[in-house]
Amino acid sequence: MTTPRRRRLSTSPALLAVVIGIVSGCDHESAPPTPPQDGDLALVRAVPIAVAEPSDFCLDRDGVHWWTVSDATHRVYRLRLSDGIVVQTLSYVGADPEGVWQDPADGSLYVAEEGSREIVHLDDAGNELGRVSVAGLEGDANSGLEGLTFSPVTGRFYIVKEKGPPVLAAVSLAGVLQSSREVDYAADLSGVAWDAAAGELLLVSDESAEVYRTDLSGTPLHTYGIDVEKAEGVGIDPVSGHIYIVSDSAETFYEFRLP
Repeated sequence: MTTPRRRRLSTSPALLAVVIGIVSGCDHESAPPTPPQDGDLALVRAVPIAVAEPSDFCLDRDGVHWWTVSDATHRVYRLRLSDGIVVQTLSYVGADPEGVWQDPADGSLYVAEEGSREIVHLDDAGNELGRVSVAGLEGDANSGLEGLTFSPVTGRFYIVKEKGPPVLAAVSLAGVLQSSREVDYAADLSGVAWDAAAGELLLVSDESAEVYRTDLSGTPLHTYGIDVEKAEGVGIDPVSGHIYIVSDSAETFYEFRLP
């Protein structure tokens, strides 16, 4: 809205040039907002695991185990949270599994296959119950589904595409893409988790070495630094609020608390 001028002011050529420059700069698109920086997560412990190239972290519904998948063996594993010991290996052998989520209602599992962009439903022994294809996420085979979780609030899966560009997407149980957002605050995305206590999401970036707390649309609310190489999965304990990160290259899972 233009403010009415009460009197005419004389303007020097030099001042006019400055004003024109400022006004011209307003025509450009503003830079995306920088996510708020909240410091580094505080390390509680690091636990080596006997799973080659683990990818993703999903806390088991019993609160004392967790799930991951292996880039090397293409299998799904259940491990103890206390010491990282593998207690179960499912019969399912995937093509390129990168993410896993457990339904707390019945204990069944959903696995994200990166290259084929499919979500595979398994029973708790690893028998396949069904699968759906996720259309609408473009890119090469190595930049497909990198992690998944589920929100009971919306009844949708939330999946991340790694890069080219990194994307957070909401997907129906039938595999229909409901929404997607290109993430411009991270170099890549390597994992996603649902925080039941806050009703928000956690995203992790391997290349940026950061964890982001976001709303369901992917808008960053908090950003935390992590000293983890090849961070390939993120999870959270809704009771303690502790955050878990799994490293592909170190074959280790890390427990952190907020700074």
